[in-house]
Amino acid sequence: MLGLKFRLEGLYFTTFRKPTSTSLIISYSIPPYTTIRGLIANASGLKRDDYSVQDWVRIGIKPLNFSDRSREMAKMLKLKGTGETHQKIFPSSPMFKEFLVSPSYEIYIAGEDDKINRIYNALFQPARSLYIGASDDLADIELSKPVEIEEVNAKEIYGVIEGVHENCLLENIPYKFFKKGKDFALEYKTVSIPQSDTLSLSEDVKCWRFDGDNIWLV
Repeated sequence: MLGLKFRLEGLYFTTFRKPTSTSLIISYSIPPYTTIRGLIANASGLKRDDYSVQDWVRIGIKPLNFSDRSREMAKMLKLKGTGETHQKIFPSSPMFKEFLVSPSYEIYIAGEDDKINRIYNALFQPARSLYIGASDDLADIELSKPVEIEEVNAKEIYGVIEGVHENCLLENIPYKFFKKGKDFALEYKTVSIPQSDTLSLSEDVKCWRFDGDNIWLV
């Protein structure tokens, strides 16, 4: 299987908003899997509601820096009406918005050779400006060339892993969209985010080796 790694940095400030927060705008510590797929789809020039990237690749995340946080008071507009008529005035309310200061991550993706090569070319020369979080949260990437990867069993994992583990930050992260009637709904995954470079487990788990790093992919 072919794998691809790239360093992802949020320029200045970034918010990965938790959709369940209402009175506050709270950020996830890592980019959701849906955000990473959206980044790839945007770079590939796909249409807004094109979720085909979900079927292309598996994703791994290795946090590098996400501990610097701050907050500001933001004025949020509240949508009203059905959208069938043009609205000129919307009610608004102030609320605190949490954001990460210059966060950075290493993103690992794996898939069929043609898909990985297509994604590499898209990230190397993106069709649109790259951003994560909000549409004005610009992103910068440092791209590595695709490499062959192998599946291994290991107790030492670099980065995020599914489930509950000691000495980790626990978050319920959006994973993918699925069709529910006429609309789309979100599937979540509970993941452990290690507070150090590596996570030591009591038992072997299946993972993928990228240039010596054992990465859990989903």
